[in-house]
Amino acid sequence: MTKIIATRSSLDDIASHLRLSEPAYRRAVELANLEPDRAAWVRYIDRFLTATGTLLVVAGIAAFFAWNWADLGHLAKFALLEGGIAIAAVFAWYFRLDSLAGRSSLFAAAFLAGLLLAVFGQVYQTGADPYGLFLTWAMVVLPLAIIGRQAGLWVLLQLLLNLTVILYYTQVLNAPDDMRLFGPLALLAFTVLDSTLASYLFALNAAAFAVWEFMAGRDIPWMQGRLFPRLFAFLAFGTVLVPTLVIVIAAGFEINPQLSLVSPLLLVLAISVCLYYYQYCRQDLFMLTCCLFAAILVITALTIRHLLEGMGGFGALLPIAVFVIAQVAAAAWWLRGVARRQESGA
Repeated sequence: MTKIIATRSSLDDIASHLRLSEPAYRRAVELANLEPDRAAWVRYIDRFLTATGTLLVVAGIAAFFAWNWADLGHLAKFALLEGGIAIAAVFAWYFRLDSLAGRSSLFAAAFLAGLLLAVFGQVYQTGADPYGLFLTWAMVVLPLAIIGRQAGLWVLLQLLLNLTVILYYTQVLNAPDDMRLFGPLALLAFTVLDSTLASYLFALNAAAFAVWEFMAGRDIPWMQGRLFPRLFAFLAFGTVLVPTLVIVIAAGFEINPQLSLVSPLLLVLAISVCLYYYQYCRQDLFMLTCCLFAAILVITALTIRHLLEGMGGFGALLPIAVFVIAQVAAAAWWLRGVARRQESGA
């Protein structure tokens, strides 16, 4: 006898085959414990509002300094930020780090520490390169992330490391000539038009993703959430997917010699590993969907380039649309089959 895991998808399939009425379906959902109760909704809303409130408070502090920068004295700037860090640290100690309020307070302290470093650099004009700010901020966040054991601090640390690598590469190792003319826009453009930088960012994010998945497999409670490893995977995929699309669509080898086959090869490797791992080692349909979406983008870009060169004009639009629909339908059919195998325990 095949054992079927009680999930919403399997219950929907059973209800469809048995043609259950609406009251019977609701009763089945209740018996399978698939519908969250009032306490679960209250916990979710409480966590969401607390996290949102913390982000809004720290964003408001940053906006306050940006708006009143000229009117505040040096001592007032430092006193406000250091006082905010001290208050956040006291709250984290008072509420304990195993509570939502304590974790939010510790995150606020880590974020305010970065604002304090930025204010220090502006007030005293140290002349340090911007990458030094993010590197120092990451060094401050690291012990807090180890102590706090919360995913939010590790994500903040990862974002800071990404900014450090981007700024160090574009300002020290291989600074573009138009950086001063266009500022951040040129930096972002340069980030996706250099396969070497994309490889560094891919390695950084892929390493964080692999370590997180490994530690989550050891049943560490605070690392069981799927949002943050998916964010790491999104960063890793994005850093090699965008240069690959630029190469395919714009013939990047001729436009920019800094684009190379490294990005497409890393993308193919990442897709292959993830398709195997999330089918047979750890069940995650979201990651499988992301892999298929990346593959569809690249295949569609190749198709568009060749069809436009061969057919030209609007004549290629219909075959392209049909091909995209066929790819999406095939991906959905395959994902549904994987979901059924996973639910049945096969």
